[in-house]
Amino acid sequence: MKKFLAVLLLTIIVAMSQQVYAAFEDTYWGVRALGMGGAFTAVANDANAPLYNIAGIANCGQKEITLMGSRLFAGLDGVEIAANYLGAVYPVTEEWGSVSFAWSSLGTPALARYDTFNLGYARKVNDLLEVDEEFVMLSAGLNLKYLRQEINFDEEDKDLSDSKGAVTCDIGLLATFENGLRLGFSSKYLTSPDMGYEEKDSVKNMTVFGIGYFSELLPYVNIPTFTADLDLILIDGETKFRLGLESYVLDDKLGIRLGGREEAVNIGFGYEFVFANEATLIVDYAFELPFEIEESYGSHFIALSFRFN
Repeated sequence: MKKFLAVLLLTIIVAMSQQVYAAFEDTYWGVRALGMGGAFTAVANDANAPLYNIAGIANCGQKEITLMGSRLFAGLDGVEIAANYLGAVYPVTEEWGSVSFAWSSLGTPALARYDTFNLGYARKVNDLLEVDEEFVMLSAGLNLKYLRQEINFDEEDKDLSDSKGAVTCDIGLLATFENGLRLGFSSKYLTSPDMGYEEKDSVKNMTVFGIGYFSELLPYVNIPTFTADLDLILIDGETKFRLGLESYVLDDKLGIRLGGREEAVNIGFGYEFVFANEATLIVDYAFELPFEIEESYGSHFIALSFRFN
């Protein structure tokens, strides 16, 4: 089945390192998380959590909305690929937990587009398990997903439908210990939905284990408001790792981030503007430099987020 060259390029950018994964199975969303190399499973405490670990929305103390835009693989002539993200978290009550909505999109104009719509719920479960909150805070969540892809085929395949959709779900668990240790688990695309046109093409189930650490002042080196996360990703028999670091300085207003994975290295920055009634405007930027696409001078991501009571 022949497709436009740009459609093939779109597959390549989410493949890299000769591992061909579908566009839904990689992560080009969430600027704070991208600044940490996509290692966010054991952190997941903001409006990016629906894509990384849905259990994390139970730890969001305020309502939050985030909107992201990007330019992927700048410098590649004739290639225009964008990733966009909208996420929202609404904490209901301590007893009832939190709900979320998220939309992510990856595509190239007039050729191919991949959209995911997420509707999530999570709550703290210490009361159900009778676990002391002073030792560990436990949360669990479920994310319902609708996947939609749209491809403009060439004349040879014009009889094929240009769109395909499917429903699936994610589950997530998160444990935050009093000593700063954090453990996260996320299983995504549980039903491995079929997104193929003429032949079966399933979105692979992705299992992620995250281990993280948080300290208000990292011992010995005195790094303030320090967070680290290491993610182990299991997908289709392959194992991948992601590592991310974050620190906040200037009265916890300026976030500095560093991360990486086998295919790329990432850096990121964010600044929080605090207003009356604890409302906060956050501006985040992340840069990703791929190792195996020499013609590109990197991908750029920017987001605006707003937290309020």
